[in-house]
Amino acid sequence: MSDTPFSSEDFEPSIPPLEKILLGFLGLLFVFLPWALGSMHVWSQATALTIAGICFLLSILPRGDDPVVPGIVKLIRFPVFYAGILLLGYVAIQGFNPAWKYIELAGRWYMIPIDGHITWLPTGTQTAFADANPFRSLLIFATPFLTVCAIWCGLTRKESIFFLLILLVLNGLALAGLGLAQMFSGTEKIFWTIDHAARNSVASFIYRNHAAAYFNLLIGLSGGMALYYFHEGRLMLRRSDPSGIFLFFSVAIFIVVVLSLSRAGVVMGTMTLLGLFCVFLFFALFQKSTLANKSVAVFIMALVVIFGGYVAGRIDYEALIDRFDRISHVDDFAWEIRWSATVSTAQMFADNWLYGWGAGGFRWIFPSYMDVGSGYEVFQGDSLWEFAHNDIVQYPAELGVVGMSFILFAMGYCGWQLVNRRTLRNPLVIFLIFTLGVTVIHSTVDFVFQNPAIMTTWWALLALAAVLIRMERASERRRRRR
Repeated sequence: MSDTPFSSEDFEPSIPPLEKILLGFLGLLFVFLPWALGSMHVWSQATALTIAGICFLLSILPRGDDPVVPGIVKLIRFPVFYAGILLLGYVAIQGFNPAWKYIELAGRWYMIPIDGHITWLPTGTQTAFADANPFRSLLIFATPFLTVCAIWCGLTRKESIFFLLILLVLNGLALAGLGLAQMFSGTEKIFWTIDHAARNSVASFIYRNHAAAYFNLLIGLSGGMALYYFHEGRLMLRRSDPSGIFLFFSVAIFIVVVLSLSRAGVVMGTMTLLGLFCVFLFFALFQKSTLANKSVAVFIMALVVIFGGYVAGRIDYEALIDRFDRISHVDDFAWEIRWSATVSTAQMFADNWLYGWGAGGFRWIFPSYMDVGSGYEVFQGDSLWEFAHNDIVQYPAELGVVGMSFILFAMGYCGWQLVNRRTLRNPLVIFLIFTLGVTVIHSTVDFVFQNPAIMTTWWALLALAAVLIRMERASERRRRRR
């Protein structure tokens, strides 16, 4: 079998008109999520869900004479669809079966038990939708669910996948430009007009750690694109390819991560970029290619290093070191406190491990695990922890083993689709898997998956990688038959 990425059997017909409309809405969703303040508010989450719903409907509509399997048939055969329906139904049961109720008395707030709930069913908390409760979580979870289904059922051409991947990179570059402009102007307002209490925003994100985690995803994606085009150019013995451009984009976005002063973000971004450079240098120096191709690759690497060195010389290291050492209030707890929160959240999970305390219920139940001693605890508003700063323990504490089983099944199914020898031949997919894994590691020290923009983009990249491998596997089967 030839190692070349394309053959006459691989040429695809043009993108169907309905799929082009779907691409338009998927692109709109990917652009909207981060620009809408990271989609952390009800209005943006409802808008994102609406767009995702339109994408889902477009993906299952019939396409006339298009010879591919109809989207509705793919949906029926897609196990993740049923896992997602079960998860959403599970969260809805938690919402309709609350075991705890939020009340305020004399300037203090209480969580009091509710009599009459069904004890053998999953339970949740009766709290304000605008703050957090199972129905708010239902709104958030539905967007990545519908997006993954739309990608799986509606995309039938490689060109469609690469359109979305390139759009994500360019959108990330535009966001990075916004972040740099705001940093250099000295403003503390998002878009120079929107004020907020956190005072540590980057680009369109309210929280710098969310911005860093989102940008790190795009560093990995842009790096994966660079590897893909460089690998393709090597196999086709081309003298030039766009890999250098995407490599430059990765470095440019990484600069914003460094300047964001997000400790974990800088560490994860450095890990991603170092991994990229190692793989890129390996392909450049040790894989079969023309001398001109190797020279261009080394020249590109030298330019990137020189540019990175220049930028590194402009960084205020004193502020960066101070940031890494400083203990600030509310949004940036000391590592010792975060570890304590992780241990307490793990105890939360242990006390209600089967069904969990209810999606969106962490902030209401967790305070009692910080000061155990009385029947039900009283806390002032300033002692409210919104998130555990560790998604790996918070989600199980809220959803329990039953709820997490649906998420892990969906993740495992998409991962199983990537267990294929075609995956090993596709540097883009390999590096995307690495990047998604880095984000999971990041979520052990921060609440990155509590941000809908990050959550949806993470699942979309996983689905796009799985669909791309599915297409390449189908192309390989066609070549074998012929």
